[in-house]
Amino acid sequence: MNLERPIKFNLIYLILSVLLLIGTLVLGYFLVDRSNIKLLWTCLGLMFIAYFIILKKYNTAEFTKFNSYLSVISRLVLLFSFPILSDDIYRFIWDGSLILHGINPFGFTPKELINMNFTWLNPVLFQKMNSPEYYSVYPPINQLAFLFIAIPGKGNLIASATVLRLFILAFDLGNIYLIKKLLIHFKKNENLVFLYALNPLVIIEFTGNLHFEAAMIFFTLLAIWLLLKDKWRSSAVALGLAICSKLLPVVFLPFFIRYIGWRKTIYAGIICSFTTIILFLPFIYNLELAQHFVESIQLYYGKFEFNGSIYQILKAIGWERLHYNPIAYTSKILLGLTLVGFLITYFKSRNIFEGIFWLMFVYTIFGAIVHPWYILILVALSPFVKWRFGIIWSVLICLSYYTYRVFPYQESLTIIWVEYGLLGLYIFYELLIKNYLKKILKPFKI
Repeated sequence: MNLERPIKFNLIYLILSVLLLIGTLVLGYFLVDRSNIKLLWTCLGLMFIAYFIILKKYNTAEFTKFNSYLSVISRLVLLFSFPILSDDIYRFIWDGSLILHGINPFGFTPKELINMNFTWLNPVLFQKMNSPEYYSVYPPINQLAFLFIAIPGKGNLIASATVLRLFILAFDLGNIYLIKKLLIHFKKNENLVFLYALNPLVIIEFTGNLHFEAAMIFFTLLAIWLLLKDKWRSSAVALGLAICSKLLPVVFLPFFIRYIGWRKTIYAGIICSFTTIILFLPFIYNLELAQHFVESIQLYYGKFEFNGSIYQILKAIGWERLHYNPIAYTSKILLGLTLVGFLITYFKSRNIFEGIFWLMFVYTIFGAIVHPWYILILVALSPFVKWRFGIIWSVLICLSYYTYRVFPYQESLTIIWVEYGLLGLYIFYELLIKNYLKKILKPFKI
């Protein structure tokens, strides 16, 4: 009997686990500036290599417990780190400080408030935030968490980040739990949960950089779970909470029709709307505040750009024909293309997982702003669909960090074309070539 083989495999698994954890620790505590692209890419590259080998060789029943431990530990080691890859944390704490002192974050811009000389305001937050001239764009679930992270007070940035991380960590672990529950419900392989649970980008961008897409994903998965259990009223409330984490999930509601019919979906829409209005009401209770909120959203989507794909093509055409960036017009074209993509998805999708997966893909592929954490809902839904390009994109989108190599930030068109070119090739292979090859090679049992 050969006793060396399992020992060898366990040793390799240990090495891969350590590699994943070391990469996480370096990015969490030793990456002092996101312009250090070499260190950033090296760590993420090694982490993804470990991730893919674990999924390929060690995602079995024998290693389920170890993979579960690794999923939790890789998040817990980041507990006292401070976000480096995103500067959103400064606006989070700023908004929370306003609420804590009785000021509505939708009522004043940071630029307006900083001149009022409030002693409790932290000027460091103002200096480091990326949009001081805009009103807040963050929905009420986020604002509630911001209130708690402001409690440590002025100058306690690490403490504030740690408090927020407890919120995000709870949602992220909740996502893992719900994905596993849903896999069991559909009698699918439970170990598919590790597509999400061990994904390095998920770990770094959620637990590490504290993005509230983790909350949006949690409430979306919860809404799906409750809908499948025929608890459509509770599901509508959960969807309302998802909308109050990030506005986008409002487009998920039409998928309810397939499960509960038109009539109940209309009632579900009313419940969802009521939930959303009740949560927004403490912050937006008159037309002026509503206008501030809408203005900031319009400015965000009409002025900012990051890692867009189709957008870059339209931008290049604009420069060629008009000699300036016509983002005000291209944003409207992209919105139209997005709506067409949504309509096709509503009619073509076979189930709610496929539907939301393709809606989010359409939204991101036509977006002018595609931050790495935007696509993580594709990773969360990958265990339930037959496509894996969402996982591949989670690797390729790490190339977009190259933008931060200089300040002011400057995108590289070459990097963008490489990212989307490789993604396009993989999607083409997965949608059109893969099944064709299987049919050809089937007689040869390859």
